[in-house]
Amino acid sequence: MLRRGLWLGSLLFAGAFVACVTNHEALEKKPTGRGGGGSGGTFASAGAPNRGGSGGKGESGGGHADDEPPGESILTIINGVVDAPRVALCLARVDADGNVTPLGSPLTDAPLEYGHSLVLREVEGVDFATDGLEPIVIAGELDLIAGLDCEAAISRARAEEAQSDSASSEPGQGGAAGDGAGLSVSGLAGSAGEGGSSSGDDGGSGGAPSGPPAVRSALRVRGLPAISAGTLNAGRSMVFVANGCMGGATYSGAAAAQYCGAGYTPREPTVSAVLVSLSRQVSEDHVALQAVHASLANTQVELRSRPPFPSMATGIGITSVLLGQVAPRPASTANTLFDLGSARRYTATVESQGNVLYGLAWSSVLSQGGLSELENGKGYALIFIGPRADLNAVPNLWNAALLTAIAVEPE
Repeated sequence: MLRRGLWLGSLLFAGAFVACVTNHEALEKKPTGRGGGGSGGTFASAGAPNRGGSGGKGESGGGHADDEPPGESILTIINGVVDAPRVALCLARVDADGNVTPLGSPLTDAPLEYGHSLVLREVEGVDFATDGLEPIVIAGELDLIAGLDCEAAISRARAEEAQSDSASSEPGQGGAAGDGAGLSVSGLAGSAGEGGSSSGDDGGSGGAPSGPPAVRSALRVRGLPAISAGTLNAGRSMVFVANGCMGGATYSGAAAAQYCGAGYTPREPTVSAVLVSLSRQVSEDHVALQAVHASLANTQVELRSRPPFPSMATGIGITSVLLGQVAPRPASTANTLFDLGSARRYTATVESQGNVLYGLAWSSVLSQGGLSELENGKGYALIFIGPRADLNAVPNLWNAALLTAIAVEPE
């Protein structure tokens, strides 16, 4: 058993939902996402779901998730970590005294790729009414933890970071020093030259490094914000989106804040999460849509569905959404499958003040989330993750912005 560390200083999500009976005897692992590969919030309180949003044809005001009757308790976890192409995802039980106990093995047999998701309905060894649940991510050379359970994998990753730390010019730069490290509560432009570097500076300050160069750790481990007791057995479809950057030696560059969020440095990571409750409102003849904004490097954005070139039409407005928010609430049922054009080569776009910052064909948005097509009468959430929306990926450093989709009622 491990005491919860304070290195990241992340906030324990509050849980004010009314609990209902859930079976916790097994851990269901269900893979979603492009290419398979697995076996398988806001920054504020999870117990106070975000309301509303503004703008967009699809906007629907009034009400919130608690106005809807409870259904099956579902948790969808999405990997939106910007400075890791893939992660091993572990869970830990958090008891009332703050003790963090890693559970079993990583949730997927293969690493969880950036933008991919998995669905949990039950977690062995956790009573959602009395225990909190903390997701933990491990990144790097994941072959080094192949076959290890989560407790052993976390220990190995912490040891690797400590070794990197001691080899660097500034002890602690790898972000793993201290007993609590790693288990805290917690495309248009851009190139390797302007987006990042492999040097050990803290964000491209330009000063010549002193002493030996920083050494990149083979593994990194970070605890994400914990989901408090009583949140996951409330009969809601919840989504937990890991976001920000894990940091560590060599994860730096002049544009770091535009990828990782304000305040980021290699020794002050921004890795965190957004937790929201999705609306289950549907309409038999329409697609029910809502959006979750989980990109730390973007403020308010608008989502639209635009027809393919050479059309200059502005298309269909879906919603406007702020960082950490799900909108609209309840879900919009203003548009049909035909309106949205997902089967007509339309593009889902992320925009600001009428400027298209990012666009991806609906087919790619859906396949990223393991979906083949939207359907009338069903509900979906678009999830926006990554750096500033108009930035490309930087090889071996940062992922690009991404829009993916999940089903509110996954099969």
